[in-house]
Amino acid sequence: ELLEEVLIDDERSVLLPAWKVAGFALGAISTAWCPRGMYVTTEAVEAFVEEHYGDQIRRLGEEIRFAEEKESVKDDVLVTSSGMDTTLKNQTHGGNTGITYLEIIGGKRELLLMLEYCCADEVHHKEEARHRAAEGPLPWFKQVDSIWQAFVRAGSAAAASCAKKV
Repeated sequence: ELLEEVLIDDERSVLLPAWKVAGFALGAISTAWCPRGMYVTTEAVEAFVEEHYGDQIRRLGEEIRFAEEKESVKDDVLVTSSGMDTTLKNQTHGGNTGITYLEIIGGKRELLLMLEYCCADEVHHKEEARHRAAEGPLPWFKQVDSIWQAFVRAGSAAAASCAKKV
């Protein structure tokens, strides 16, 4: 929900309504399968989401570190690695009128903090689901959970891949 509040409509996947229906159906099917199926499914989905957030957090962190290593900002002057000074007051970045380099780096730091917060929340959900699933009843053979979780993670990865393209 937090990310939905920050994203403008053009930045959201057009497949979002389909993902919501698929998520509801997955939850209904897994719960109908067995009472603890919901927790096994939640653990698998949240494990994928944690991994997905982790990739984004690493990439964004690298972008910020790269920018900080290559360029230093002092007051309203951008000093590039070549030593060239560029006044930021009227400078724009990437064609975004009125957005300064300093504002972009600051925005990336805020986004990084938000992603880290959201990831920690998903990890909490994953751990809670794992704990509740362990309470039972356990499946009639051990491989049921791991097969189901592999299926759910593969579906989550496919959905994320599609969302990046659409």
